[in-house]
Amino acid sequence: MSDSIRIKLPQERISSLKELQSLTKTQFNNISLLHLAFVHRSFANEDSDRYLSDNERLEFLGDSVLGILAAEFLYQSLPKGKEGKLARLKSKMVSAPAIAKLARSYRFPEFLLLGKGEKEKGESNTNLQADCFEAFLGALYLDQGLESCRKFLNPHFQIMEKGVEDAEETKDYKTILQEFCQKKWKKLPEYSVMKEEGPDHDKEFLVSVICENHFRATGDGKNKRRAEQMAAKSALRFLKIL
Repeated sequence: MSDSIRIKLPQERISSLKELQSLTKTQFNNISLLHLAFVHRSFANEDSDRYLSDNERLEFLGDSVLGILAAEFLYQSLPKGKEGKLARLKSKMVSAPAIAKLARSYRFPEFLLLGKGEKEKGESNTNLQADCFEAFLGALYLDQGLESCRKFLNPHFQIMEKGVEDAEETKDYKTILQEFCQKKWKKLPEYSVMKEEGPDHDKEFLVSVICENHFRATGDGKNKRRAEQMAAKSALRFLKIL
């Protein structure tokens, strides 16, 4: 494959890539592939005689690897999760800010090769960091397969999922909806439990919220409060407030 063409690397870069592997707890068979994952287009353009490629193709591949593994993780982690909830969680977990944060945790910006012009814009660029992380995943996939990518990502997914859930818990969608309904229609939204299933230690609630004939929305959660918050959030989205 074209991305695995061996590039003669200086010893300093080889040492740097060994440090990178130590940080990520990976061991690449083809270190040139790992190197290419950290070659930005701006850097390759400045040394076009030596570089026939950059990390954009690996980024394209890594984006798909990230997406399928995030979807798989959520599907298995939340067996009762509805499609809308899974999609919402996945969107936040694979967002540029979330992935850039992971890149920084492994010090990826330090290993990224940028052209002079791009460096002047700042190595702290969130999109650059996220793109680099996806390129790394693409390289890891080509070098070691999907299972290695899964082992690398799943511990992060567990933390990210909890973080997204906790953030939603702290946002009071019910209050936002109540204030909106009072102001617009002089009415309060009404909540009702539509379904309650599962054993006592692992219940799932489905709650609906209505405000006369203006709207109806539903939400689910591990307890009534959580389900009501999710129903209110769904209503706010329907009303185009979120």
